[in-house]
Amino acid sequence: MAKKLNKNRIRDSRLVVGLAILIVLFTRALIDFETSAHEFIEFIGYFLITLCAMGRLYATAFLGGHKNETLITYGAFSLCRNPLYFFSFLGMTGVGFVSGHLVLMVLMPAAFYIMYNYLIGREEGFLTDQFGTSYETYMASTPRFWPNFAKYNAPETVEMAPEFLKKAFMDALWWFTAFPAFELVEKLVEKGWLTPLIMVP
Repeated sequence: MAKKLNKNRIRDSRLVVGLAILIVLFTRALIDFETSAHEFIEFIGYFLITLCAMGRLYATAFLGGHKNETLITYGAFSLCRNPLYFFSFLGMTGVGFVSGHLVLMVLMPAAFYIMYNYLIGREEGFLTDQFGTSYETYMASTPRFWPNFAKYNAPETVEMAPEFLKKAFMDALWWFTAFPAFELVEKLVEKGWLTPLIMVP
């Protein structure tokens, strides 16, 4: 069940990213590249992606090696029940901002939230079967998606498998590929080697 949910999550995320790439390659944003507004929007995107990468690493430090085996309710998981998804949401939003396209700034986080809201619902059923009343108590006391920083708590030490942190680090690096990818598109358009077909917000 868990593997199937994970497979569907990856497939749907790739579809959203693929659509975003097509929009960036074949359309031109209303905000020109060489403007302060574009630079400011890009900066917001960089900041959100950085938060995403750092947050996912931090959450994995508590979860690594225990997923679906032990109910983790401390650290990042004391803020909300799905911190990895929350930080990925920030990353998707950041990618939309880095693109400079208003439509992607709205589409990417909206699509992510809709898809993952459904996925979280299915995972909750799986985790309730897995952990029973312990998970039901956790659900009742901890936000589902949006973090509540006042609820943070963590032990002095945690046990984890380094290989999971390594995997999370490599995963975090992929988020930063949005920077050079969109910069490359900007340069190709500026040099006239790539001609957008239509203009979109």
